[in-house]
Formats: sequence, C-alpha cells, structure tokens
Amino acid sequence: MRNKSVIFILTSALAIGLLAGCGSGVGDKTNGSSGAPKDAAPKQNEIAASFFPRIEIIEQGPGINVNYRVKNISGKAQKLTFSNGLQVDYIVYDESGKKVKQYSEEVMSTQAMEEVNLENNEEIAKEFTITDLKNGKYKLEVFLTAKEEQARVVMDLLVEKAALDGSGKYVGQIDPHTIEIDMNGTKTAFQLSDEAQKQILALKEGSNVTFLYKENENGQKVIEKFL
Repeated sequence: MRNKSVIFILTSALAIGLLAGCGSGVGDKTNGSSGAPKDAAPKQNEIAASFFPRIEIIEQGPGINVNYRVKNISGKAQKLTFSNGLQVDYIVYDESGKKVKQYSEEVMSTQAMEEVNLENNEEIAKEFTITDLKNGKYKLEVFLTAKEEQARVVMDLLVEKAALDGSGKYVGQIDPHTIEIDMNGTKTAFQLSDEAQKQILALKEGSNVTFLYKENENGQKVIEKFL
C-alpha cells in the first residue's frame, strides 16, 4: 500500500510538471512571430494583402503621367482614415536616394479628417502629372496616407524626354509662334508653346531670358515656358 502511494505521488508530480511546461510554451508563442492568438494585431504584410496597389506610368507632353489605383481585395469592407484631404502622396528620389520632390509639399489640401469605407473590390484612384524632372533615372514611390494602410508601390522611373534648360538674349519675334534668341553668339529660332506665347508679351527685346525647351518630332526647338 505504501508503494502504491509513492507511485501516485510521483505520477501526479510528473503531470503537474508537464502541464507547467505546456503553459510556458503557449506564452512563448504568444510573444513570438508565429502562433499568435487570432485577436492579435495583424502584421504589416497581412494588412497589405487586403489591398492590391498598382501604377501605370506614361511619359507624355511636358511631364510624366502617373495613374495609381488601390483595390480592396480583402473580401469585406475596409475603413481608411485620412488626416486631411490628401488621400494619395508620392515621392521622387534620384539615383543616389536623395528626395527630389514630394507631392504633399507642392499642393494644398483640406485639413479636416476624412473616413472612407472601401467596399470589397472597390478602388481608390488618383492621377498625377509630374513635371520639372530632368533626363535621368529615378525611383517613384506612391502610397496612401491612411492611418490603417499605405499600399505603397515603388517603381523605377526613366525620364528621356524632359525639357532642357536654355538661356540667352531675346532678339525678337519672327511670327506669332516663333522667336529668335541669341545663345552664346548664335541666333536660334524657337517655336512657342501656348503658355510661352502668353509669357512673351511681357518680355522686352534685348533682355536676358531663361526657359525650358524641347525638340519636337520635326527637329524644331519649342520653348515650353520662360522661367
């Protein structure tokens, strides 16, 4: 009878030890990267999987046209909270990683907080025109400004048809669409864009001018605007 009591005590102690070990294991999983309880906050990649962002880039006219779209693919409605009226922002970086420009630093927006309930398969869309970039390689980062999700997209951006910097002395107007500029002793004819035609009215012959220009498909130099 005494031997049976000893066996029972040892068995009970072993069971308690096993239960204690299992308890500490659950605690480790709760704090670790896996095995988290279902009501724990989701990780960033889990949130991002609820949204599908994409961008389309077209170099056209005087700038780069960017079409950014974010689609709710979570299977349920999602609430997005914006601190102001600017729902989408972008940043352009040069090859060295230096910020060249940011949309939110160039535009004004309402300061009222805004909540958007995005239904399943519904999209947020925004179009930008990025100007004043010189020819070269850049990185474009576009993202939502919502508290819950940024749906960030980063793409390489190659600018090959950017306007060139020009300067010289305004000689005079050849016709309503054409002027002549003396650039380092060489008189050069320039066509004028609609914006430049309006600006030329305020310029005086013999004055020094700086401007942005491009060459069109016919090889003609066209002033986009005076600076």
